[in-house]
Formats: sequence, C-alpha cells, structure tokens
Amino acid sequence: MKVQDSLYKIHKYLLEHHSEYLRRVLADANIFLGRSDDCPIPLPPDVTQQGFDCLLGFLYHGIYDPTSVSLADWTTILHVSTRLQCTKIRQYAIRELSARRASLPAVDAIALAKEFDIPSWLGPAYAELVRRVAPLSDDEAERLGARTAAQVGRARETLREEEYALFQQRRYGAKYVFPERPDEQLVARAVNDVFRLPGSP
Repeated sequence: MKVQDSLYKIHKYLLEHHSEYLRRVLADANIFLGRSDDCPIPLPPDVTQQGFDCLLGFLYHGIYDPTSVSLADWTTILHVSTRLQCTKIRQYAIRELSARRASLPAVDAIALAKEFDIPSWLGPAYAELVRRVAPLSDDEAERLGARTAAQVGRARETLREEEYALFQQRRYGAKYVFPERPDEQLVARAVNDVFRLPGSP
C-alpha cells in the first residue's frame, strides 16, 4: 500500500474489513494490485502518512483503549476514516470527540462539523460563541468565513439587546427601545476601537 511516498506492508484484510473505499478499489483492480512494491494499493492524495499512521495505531492498539487516543488523534482519525469510508471507525471517532466536546474550541467544532457533516455539533458550538463575553477574533472570523461570522455577530447583538431590554423591564417596568440615531461620539469611539483607523485618537 502506498501513502504519499511511503510503502506499507500490512494485513490487507484489516483495512478491507473496515474500509468501503479499499473494498471497492480492490474489487475493481487487477489481480496484481497490492502484491508487490511495484504495484501498491493507492490511497487518496489527501490521506497523509501521519494520518494513516494514526489510523493504523488506532486499529492495532487504540481500539482496545480509546482513552489513550488524544483529541488531536481522534480528529485525524475522523478525517482519514471519512476519506476511506470506514463507517464504524468514523462513528467511533465522532462519539469520542462528542464526549470530549468541552475540550474542543467552538470554532474547531464548527469547522469539523461542516467539513465532516456532523450537524449535531453546530447548535451547541454557535451558542458557545454567542453567549461568551469576548467577540470573535480576526483569526476565528477568517476560519468561520464571512457569512458565518456575520451570522454569529448578528446573534450576539440580538442576545445583548434582548438581555439589556429585559434588564430594563425588570428594573423600571418598561422595555428599553434602542434609539434610531445613537450618540455619534459613541459610534466614533466604537469604530476607532475596532478598526484602528489611521489618524484616529
């Protein structure tokens, strides 16, 4: 088997048992595929040697002790198992990552959920970004993309407006209504604080 520039000699039945991708490749291949170094079984180009090593480590060892597999390795296993169509291993990785969700940053969870089609992670991760005190950093916004970052920003604004209005209603008996034209000095201060424009005080 060839992964990037490296050749592997492993138990073929192990990967055939777990991988729909490899079962299909071998079923469609000629009889010499995988029988010599000159005719190795190819893997998709985005499966790296490090990722494949991680999958093998899980199949030979980690499957018996999943707690020994790190969060980063589970993420790698999720990627490789998805590409090789290892359905049960993919489900295993999703279950283990879900159990450790508190250790996974919200932006990472959203990126993984979108890349690997795990919609159940999206709601809790978006909620984490909306409720936290700190706004999105520039790096987080770039990772999420313009549309998602804008949606998170709108949800944060809505939450804070509703929280403030509810506070006012409880304290003064009337729901606060934001003015149509905010104080221009406050607007200028906010713009300068966020955009750091040249010549700003």
